[in-house]
Amino acid sequence: MAAMFERYTDELRAQFDYLPAWLPNTHLELGDVGILRRDRFERQTSLTELGIPYRTRNSGHGIDLDYSSSGNVSITVSGAAESPVAGPLRIAVSFAREHGVVFQAKSCHTKEIADRHTLGRAVLALSEAGRWPRNHVVITELVTTGPAVVLVAGHHDARMELAATVPAPLDALPLASASAALDVVSSRGIGVKIIAPTGLTPLFRASGVRRRLFGEDRFEHRGVENDWGEPPAVDLPDMPAEFIEVTYEDVF
Repeated sequence: MAAMFERYTDELRAQFDYLPAWLPNTHLELGDVGILRRDRFERQTSLTELGIPYRTRNSGHGIDLDYSSSGNVSITVSGAAESPVAGPLRIAVSFAREHGVVFQAKSCHTKEIADRHTLGRAVLALSEAGRWPRNHVVITELVTTGPAVVLVAGHHDARMELAATVPAPLDALPLASASAALDVVSSRGIGVKIIAPTGLTPLFRASGVRRRLFGEDRFEHRGVENDWGEPPAVDLPDMPAEFIEVTYEDVF
């Protein structure tokens, strides 16, 4: 059976096409440089600390992100949701399988490195000079949220009941919308509970250097099969390099 972190990262990546941070409340920044493990990103340094300049580009209007494991999560709201004025409400979240996921985040924005070709040339130059470890990657795109809530079931019958007093009516993301006022009334079998009224950095994309057996150096962004967790046992300095986007699958 898949571990909790595997189920969470696999489901959110399939839904949003970004790498999910684990734990979900890990603080990330654009330009962070580190090692991509199967279950986490380990920060080592940053582009700024390495003296690599870069320009950024921000998304426009924020969007809401909402995900629940299909057919395995029930969210019911009572109280203020039924009233036109502020008042107490109850939110009950029930899971029907182990490692079920609830992810609600409001006002999400993306920020990315604008010219990745220029960045790629700078990183490849550092790599050729021996100043960029071959298992390092850089965060090139980052999603920052507004109020957010993440729940992951630790057991197949996990359940949590929360209470809050908030203006009504609530929108389609009741947990995130009420996050600043939420109190846990009861909890059973919940493996991960993150209530973040000020937001998270839960999703990102990353790129790194890979040596190729044949061909000229090139810059591209795609997933490949490679080991990004540990450096290879044999150094191959004469192999040309490329700067590419990587995923958790590339760790194997």
